[in-house]
Amino acid sequence: MKTISADSIYKCPVCGLTLLKQDKQYICGKGHNFDISQKGYVNLLLANQKKTSEPGDNNQMMESRRNFLNKDYYAKFSNKLNEVIDLHLSKDAKYILDAGSGEGYFLSKLKNKLATKDNRKHIKYYGIDISKAAATYGLKRDKSIYFAVGSNFNLPIMNNSIDCIIRNFAPGNSKEFYRVLNGTGKLVIVTPGSLHLFELKEELYKEARMHQSEVSSLQGFKCIDHQEIKYSIKVNNHEDIRNLISMTPYYWSITNETRNDIDNIFSLKTTLHFKINIYNKI
Repeated sequence: MKTISADSIYKCPVCGLTLLKQDKQYICGKGHNFDISQKGYVNLLLANQKKTSEPGDNNQMMESRRNFLNKDYYAKFSNKLNEVIDLHLSKDAKYILDAGSGEGYFLSKLKNKLATKDNRKHIKYYGIDISKAAATYGLKRDKSIYFAVGSNFNLPIMNNSIDCIIRNFAPGNSKEFYRVLNGTGKLVIVTPGSLHLFELKEELYKEARMHQSEVSSLQGFKCIDHQEIKYSIKVNNHEDIRNLISMTPYYWSITNETRNDIDNIFSLKTTLHFKINIYNKI
């Protein structure tokens, strides 16, 4: 006998109906079905939503990110982010979505924090990323989180279903966020502050530039809170330095000569600078 779960926020990317979990696949009322991979994620990214055959970050970048984040250099930021989310999250929140979840470090940290509170134990956590490698590594980190391959510009999520969306250094579409967020839900957007990794950029580029601040206004949303966190980290391990560089977009924009010079960097002190904006729907 097949087991069908009626609790689902996934939307069929073909017809828009709710996808229900049935054994090892998700299926909608019109019969469109999507298998759950052996690694545990469901691929809801249609071929016409791809710009390349394997979009998003690859295994190398995900492994570098996992290895670096596991050293908890970003733990102070993660703790601050979790505090802000907990402060603004509604008491009866059921679903949290990390839109652009990467290998799951930040979402898993959030889950572990909120799970210590009795009124938060029922929350379900979802990670969406366009990269199959991200979903694979996310499940390696935390099998209790639902990971799916999908696009932030065509979220495979039902309307008005999410209590909190997190967009942490990821691209996204405010119309899609507005569609899937419920009436009391919160949109959390994290962007780099002006000095984020500035000293690292000085090592990589002849002219290091500060990050330009993004416009904080989003159509359909009102910013209700703004937080910044800035601190320095010291990395004395060459492998960690290489992992940090490999997990950033800088690795793909530097010259081959500079990429080879990375092997000569054995110590690095750099700034971490984050901006956290919280939005309500209006």
